[in-house]
Amino acid sequence: MLRTALLLLALALLAGCASVSVQRDPGAPAASAPATAASQLADEGRHAEAARAYAQQANLARGDASARNWLRAAWQHQLAGEGEAARSAWANASRRRLDGSDVLVHDLLNAGFRLEANQAGAALELLGQRRDAVPDAYAERWHGLRADALQRQGRGFDAAADLAWLATRQLGETRLATVGRIVGLLSAESDQTLSAKAAALPVGHPLYAYAGRALSQRGLPLPRPYDRTGSTPGLDALPPAEFDGYRPPERLAALLPLSGPLAAAGQSVRDGMLAGYYGESRRRPSLRFYDTGAPGGLAAALQQATRDGAQMLVGPLSRDEVNALFAMPELSLPTVALNRGTHPTTPGSASYALAPEDEGVAAADRLLQRGLRRVLVVAQADETSQRALSAFRDHLRERGGEVIGEVSVRADNPDYVPDLQRAVQSAGGLRPDALFLSLKAAEARLLASQVEPAGLAGVPRVATSQILSGANLRMDVELDGIEYPELPWLIGLRGGLPDADTLGNTLPSAQGGGARLFAFGIDAWKLAVHLDKLVSDPGAQVRGATGDLTLDATGQVRRQPAWAVFSGGRPRPAPDGALYPDDGATPSDAGTP
Repeated sequence: MLRTALLLLALALLAGCASVSVQRDPGAPAASAPATAASQLADEGRHAEAARAYAQQANLARGDASARNWLRAAWQHQLAGEGEAARSAWANASRRRLDGSDVLVHDLLNAGFRLEANQAGAALELLGQRRDAVPDAYAERWHGLRADALQRQGRGFDAAADLAWLATRQLGETRLATVGRIVGLLSAESDQTLSAKAAALPVGHPLYAYAGRALSQRGLPLPRPYDRTGSTPGLDALPPAEFDGYRPPERLAALLPLSGPLAAAGQSVRDGMLAGYYGESRRRPSLRFYDTGAPGGLAAALQQATRDGAQMLVGPLSRDEVNALFAMPELSLPTVALNRGTHPTTPGSASYALAPEDEGVAAADRLLQRGLRRVLVVAQADETSQRALSAFRDHLRERGGEVIGEVSVRADNPDYVPDLQRAVQSAGGLRPDALFLSLKAAEARLLASQVEPAGLAGVPRVATSQILSGANLRMDVELDGIEYPELPWLIGLRGGLPDADTLGNTLPSAQGGGARLFAFGIDAWKLAVHLDKLVSDPGAQVRGATGDLTLDATGQVRRQPAWAVFSGGRPRPAPDGALYPDDGATPSDAGTP
């Protein structure tokens, strides 16, 4: 009886062991043996130590077991950044002794070594597996190596395709860097090639959204409608959408500074949101404002909004607060942040700002659309001017334009003629096609009075809205003919909104500089109630008081402004610069361009 009891106990223990599984490091090759000290070190991220432990096991083993352990040592050396040690261990791992996913790991390592030796073709031969046959644990490495090899062969679109799959697996700063590579590769494609290759992408391919955006930015048609993207839990929980994508939450929380040093700005944005809110005749959410300038700041405001059951956030307003918000691991609500920080947005959220970069991009597009490609730049050294200039320069060059020279102006040197002439001579003596001015009003007036003696009379001039800083109606006749990007609402393109001047006479928060923030608040409301449409459809846009708004792949709201021109010292709508006619319709719909 004792022997029988012991036998039954042993059988029971064996049966129990059958249901036990050991979790392993997904970055390490699959193990067929029980967990070892080496695999535990690998799981803990101690890759160099794990590599040495696997090498010790390889030296003690024979045949297939030795090859497997050498392979694991090579993989861990690679993860530790020890390239030479990885190559040495890999050389001891005979491929013919491996099976299953170990063969793929051997090829991944080999492909990396081939790329280091500038053998892109050989690397691609090793990476020829079907995408759906690559285990999840190795998919990022596989796509990354393929993208590198394809890019080295000059196959930029194909490289972008692998990077698009890679981006679907990434988060945060890593994903932002990958998206930046995709955008750069697509920008190098010609219009004809981009259109043809985008049309050939299968439905559901993640690159189509990026290619479609690139086509739209060039004013080219889409080969087909955008593919519907995946779901976002915070947005999926909202009430059903209207036909045009209008889908507000039931409870909307606005986090704004209503006291403290930013109170005036916060109040202008608040009143703009309320104007949009009460201008909507359809179902509206419960809208509550939370003061981030009060004691406890952003954290207290967010905590209270969460307790009150908010389903979506608008705000905060300062860059530091936006960084703090998106750095919070507990943030789960879809958000329309009202500034651009350095932290990436969370899935289903957006970051919106009246950013100088948008004006630089818009200015480059305006010149390129008119065939003006050789541009002389005149800028100031302040941060706003330089941010606009950097975006202008990059976008112009990506689209085939050229900055032939840059002139930096200073307050202590009002004579710009010598610098302008030197810049033209350095570019071969040919007059530029256009001037781009990243200047405030006083400096722009000085420049305008000197273009003729500099030999630049009649050259088209495009500026940023910074040209309004220091405006003077009596003196601004000097600026006649200069175009700049402007908020549609401020130049009479009201789209169903009250006239800006009339409203400013009765509402202090819409006066002076507050008018821009008031319009910004109107569009913050529009973005919130159309956020689901913008997130799910990369081709959707919102026509707002500040311009046409779209959402890019990184969650940044991109703004296409209207265009104004100085005439008689006053800004007026440029003849071909209106985004839409002033037909009295409320621009609250989100649709496809």
